[in-house]
Amino acid sequence: MNKRRSGAVASYAYTICQMVVGLVYVPLLLVGIGRSEYGLYQMIGSIIAYIAIVNTTLGAGVTRFYCKYLAEGDEDGMANTLATATKAVRWISLAAIGVGIVCMGLVRVVYAGSLTAWELDESCLLLALLVANLIVTMSNTISASVITAHEEFVFLKLTQLAVIVAQPIVVVLVIGWFPNALAVCVVQLVLNFALRMVQHTFARKRLGMDTRLRSVDEELQRNLLRFSGGIIMGVVADEIFWRTDQLILGYYYGTATVAVYAVGAQVCMTYMPLGQAVASVFMPKVSRIVEQPDYLRELSLLFAKVARLSAYPLLLVLTGFIVFGQDFIRLWAGEGFGDAYWVAVIIMVPFTVDIMQSIGIVILQVLDKYAFRGKMYLVAAIVNVGITIVLARLYGSIGAAAATGITLVVVSDVLVNVYYARSVHLDMRYFWKRLARLIAPVVPLCAVGLVVWGAVSSATAIGWLELIAGIFVYTLVFALFAYVACTDDYERGLVKGALAKLRR
Repeated sequence: MNKRRSGAVASYAYTICQMVVGLVYVPLLLVGIGRSEYGLYQMIGSIIAYIAIVNTTLGAGVTRFYCKYLAEGDEDGMANTLATATKAVRWISLAAIGVGIVCMGLVRVVYAGSLTAWELDESCLLLALLVANLIVTMSNTISASVITAHEEFVFLKLTQLAVIVAQPIVVVLVIGWFPNALAVCVVQLVLNFALRMVQHTFARKRLGMDTRLRSVDEELQRNLLRFSGGIIMGVVADEIFWRTDQLILGYYYGTATVAVYAVGAQVCMTYMPLGQAVASVFMPKVSRIVEQPDYLRELSLLFAKVARLSAYPLLLVLTGFIVFGQDFIRLWAGEGFGDAYWVAVIIMVPFTVDIMQSIGIVILQVLDKYAFRGKMYLVAAIVNVGITIVLARLYGSIGAAAATGITLVVVSDVLVNVYYARSVHLDMRYFWKRLARLIAPVVPLCAVGLVVWGAVSSATAIGWLELIAGIFVYTLVFALFAYVACTDDYERGLVKGALAKLRR
């Protein structure tokens, strides 16, 4: 319990720093390498993200089965899981190199009409660096999975935090001499290699990570493959949702429009980890719960409890961005990025439900019911591509965001919840009663904030000082209002306990 609580705190600290660094990082890149280079960097990053799917899939599979064998005290099963994954990493790395080479050729053909000759050459070099970065990251997946399974969340998040903080500092120093996207990728590669060495050493020497194959376990290999098959469909769908829009916009409008969309998307990506910070530490606990006779009731209670805890920071940021976002985008990214506000809002509103339910993904993975969700998201994501092509041609970046928002409402907010109720047998009526009591009071608070800030903006020129003061006041009002109108006894106890520790 203490490890999970410390892990949740460390996850939130990491998430907050990730948000702050992300918000500082974007304007630094826009100024340091320029709008077109930033758009190119985001577009090529969208391509490499599809290759990176295998890394996410492998990490989820290793964590799931290593946790299972760890709970059973089966050392041979733990070692065989890591040995199987190590072999897979070698083959996947070779495949990633081959796919990267193919992508270089495709980029030259597909984007010949919308990119300059130098941008095409630079795109190929960026792909090569990003593939190398992916291989380094994949080689560290096994160590990170072991650290997670042993619930050493504080060490995991602190090392990740060190890289998050160091990256923009080193990038700023480097782009002073080499102001292009290539320099950014080189810095990422070096820092990720350093992270890999630190986490690998910790997992091997402190946690006794053993990657030697004890015996050929064909059942484990089949289960890992079947589990990964469901995960990979979901991850492919996620990448189509979040990356294809930029590729389509780059094809029709070029890198400048991609940069505008990418700014709005960056706000969404910065927002996403807030809901995942708590859920990310519950894989070991969920693995233990499913061994109990009344596990469905316990899972339903945990689902609602974790979703509510995730909802507070999510609703604060969502409503705060709705109120202050236009002024924030103008000051943060500069003039000419006004559409980025609407891109972010259109996606963030329906996306909030999906992020609140992040622990649901953990539950599906542990119950081995993730495959249906993966299939559903994959079909929906492919349909979303067609809608995006139509709306992006008509309305540019806002049309692309609208297509993604519509798909999120249908899939995440409706179909997934039906699946949780009918197939997983979670008590979704109880879940939504608990969430409605939290969400309903916040809506009028956001409306009042919009009216008040609108009046302030019309009477005063808004700069950073005025914006920060407004956000500070809104945060205090939100915190007090939420505590009085939304919290239950358990959540008030957490707040009082935290305040008591601070006083001590």
